[in-house]
Amino acid sequence: MAATREDACGVETWKALDVEESLGIYLSVTPGGFKRGVDCTLAAQNCQEVDACTAFYLADADQLNEEVLLLPEYEMDYCEGNVAKYGATADDGSLHQQSYDCTLAGATCIVTEVAGKPHANCQAPPLQCKGPNLPYCDGTRAVVCETNSAGVLSPWVYDCADAFDSHCIDPGSRSIECEGPATGERDCEDGIDGDGDGKVDCDDSNCLHHPPCP
Repeated sequence: MAATREDACGVETWKALDVEESLGIYLSVTPGGFKRGVDCTLAAQNCQEVDACTAFYLADADQLNEEVLLLPEYEMDYCEGNVAKYGATADDGSLHQQSYDCTLAGATCIVTEVAGKPHANCQAPPLQCKGPNLPYCDGTRAVVCETNSAGVLSPWVYDCADAFDSHCIDPGSRSIECEGPATGERDCEDGIDGDGDGKVDCDDSNCLHHPPCP
């Protein structure tokens, strides 16, 4: 839910499932660096409060670094069953062995070659993705069809309903959005008052300078 709110509110961008980028995985492996920010986002009442919560991630950067330093010394990237074993870099440049059970995300641990070295990551099921950069809406859910840092398709699902009861829209141009009272009008040419403020498309201030609005 926290990742959906951050993405829907424009604090972050949609991401594939990836041990190096997914907020839920960060929270699982290094909770001290992310828990306050996530808890704040979950308690937020609007996008302005979600944006303010990012201050906790910055404030807890030292705690994150301490957690990384406590990890074992890095050996190499590999899969131990369905657990991805991969490297994490501390502020002093030292490498440490981080672990995440891909089963927790309904995914499979894979090892690919990146820059000539083994790279362990989690790969999510393909769902109905037709390829990378081809997201789609499934009811209120935004299905992000992207590749992860291993270069493999690893879709992730964000339920726009978690972003203050928003809904998923597909305005075209290979993009999807969460639209609602908190996130604002996102499709400026569908003839619908998407955020419920009584203003439609170009009459809504959210659409100012967004094509086809002046």
